[in-house]
Amino acid sequence: MYISSMKWSAIVTTYNSGQVIGRALESLFSLPSGEKPFEVVIVDNSSSDNTIDILKSYKMPIKTIYNRQNLGLSRANNMGAAESTGDSLLFLNPDVEMVAGAVTVLQEFQEANPEAAIIGPRMVDENGVRQSTARTWPTPLVIASRRTSFGGTAYGRKISYNHMNRFNSSDTPVKPHWLVGAAMWLTPHGRERVGLMSEKYFLYFEDVEWCWRAWKRGMEVWYIPRAEIRHVCHRESKSGGRTLGLHLRSMLRFLATHPGVLFGAGPGGNK
Repeated sequence: MYISSMKWSAIVTTYNSGQVIGRALESLFSLPSGEKPFEVVIVDNSSSDNTIDILKSYKMPIKTIYNRQNLGLSRANNMGAAESTGDSLLFLNPDVEMVAGAVTVLQEFQEANPEAAIIGPRMVDENGVRQSTARTWPTPLVIASRRTSFGGTAYGRKISYNHMNRFNSSDTPVKPHWLVGAAMWLTPHGRERVGLMSEKYFLYFEDVEWCWRAWKRGMEVWYIPRAEIRHVCHRESKSGGRTLGLHLRSMLRFLATHPGVLFGAGPGGNK
């Protein structure tokens, strides 16, 4: 087993995550000794379910930050990063479960690729089905193919499929345009040159903007399919229309600040 001299921190933001956070924590503390995180930092965004009770009763050592209100994902993740002391940071959703071997692959890749800023593992569901987590830039045609009836046309389906699978179908390391934020490994060099997530995004598109910024600052974003983890995709924080509204607001902010996407242009990645 490869053992890195570097220490890494796991950062998890919770919000009404009582159904999943226990399994996520168990997966972290059950990793082999050479892969265990140096620390686990949990930032709770004012959960109203049993999340806080679970965190307070947990027997394993974790750092916890309890916010009195929901400050949004980016701000909470950044608060966790500020409290962490690891060289590398792995930002995880509370519905993600670690699998032995993934950390070793991520650390090995980081050490062999000094220009890598953000690295993403392959994510599979509970049945082992691969999820789409390495994607192309969300151009207007891509958005239309996923949000309007245009997606039901042959051309719309082609655009949507390319967006979701062009990079995600690879079985070897590939440089996508961006990575879905459920699991994002930030390298020390990436933190120094790219920084943390933009707090202008309350929820959604913070991962897109972060990867865009990495590319613009001369660093790289990588998808590493050999590093595999589980993403059960079940969170109580989903809230129907409000969630859709947040998604649309973040999308408009991103398009307004990065207008090149409107014309299908974006930095980095394998074209």
